[in-house]
Amino acid sequence: MYSEIKIAKNIRDDAALRESFNSLAEKTFGLNFEGWYQNGYWKDNYIPYSAVLGGRVIANVSVNPMTFSENGKLHHYIQLGTVMTDPAFRSQGLSRLLMDAVEKDWKERTEAFYLFANDTVLDFYPRFGFRRAQEYRFFSPLPVLCRPAQDKGPSDKSLPGKSAPDSQNAVSVSMADPQNRAALERAVSSCVPQGSFDMVQNPGLILFSASQFLAENVFFLPARNAYVIAEAEGDTLLLDAILAPRPLDPRDAAEVLLSGPAGSLLCDDPGALSRLECGFAPSDTRGFEVCPLDNDDDALFVKGRLTDTLFHGQKRFPVLSHA
Repeated sequence: MYSEIKIAKNIRDDAALRESFNSLAEKTFGLNFEGWYQNGYWKDNYIPYSAVLGGRVIANVSVNPMTFSENGKLHHYIQLGTVMTDPAFRSQGLSRLLMDAVEKDWKERTEAFYLFANDTVLDFYPRFGFRRAQEYRFFSPLPVLCRPAQDKGPSDKSLPGKSAPDSQNAVSVSMADPQNRAALERAVSSCVPQGSFDMVQNPGLILFSASQFLAENVFFLPARNAYVIAEAEGDTLLLDAILAPRPLDPRDAAEVLLSGPAGSLLCDDPGALSRLECGFAPSDTRGFEVCPLDNDDDALFVKGRLTDTLFHGQKRFPVLSHA
């Protein structure tokens, strides 16, 4: 069967293969990359290695070259993602075929490989030499704030380039507006690392989340010239990312976000939020509760020198760096 299979190493600009890839991704993960492609955010740092049979993608492993800043030192890793096989072709060695092709092409160009796996394949990746690694969560109490009455929040007129006076309040940013997406992309490209282990120079991956399932969770803080991407989960404010030209304390960002009308857009009762969780490892963990991240549905596996970084420190891959 392998003699009939072609490994296509970048299907991005092949409309037929891209459609087949999206079809398999929808069936496997409920994901579709077409909007990401059409908006121009699918660039050279997302490279599907696809097993193609009869013009159809039947299996895939995607290569994501990633750069991270660890306390100012840059590291270059490969994140593997969108690992999937059509049910009709499983247990036929296609993942092994693709993994071997990826490693052959990239092992001399990266410090390490890593990926995130769900609980159905925890025994699968060790066969390829991966080890499971521990990540950590970072919590801080939220101050009790006086919340304003719920309203529709400030308009996008407070965004950079819009004519409106500066505000101390956070502004909800509509990701349906191409100008707002472009402004966020510029912010990602010019921001400084906000954590001790932070992704750098990857606006396309940030925009993948921000323009789709987190499209209602993007806010601008005019007085800090910063964007934050945040969610409310129960009593917790999850701060997914801070995108700013200078370091910003996550607790300061959270206070600005929740003390104005934008907080009511996150949840019905912002005053019920009692703690902050950073979706990244803060640069300064003083005042934070640090505890293991136990999640078999998004388990981290690593292969290579990345093990030294993760096994000898309390780290977390930023949640918006997951591909």
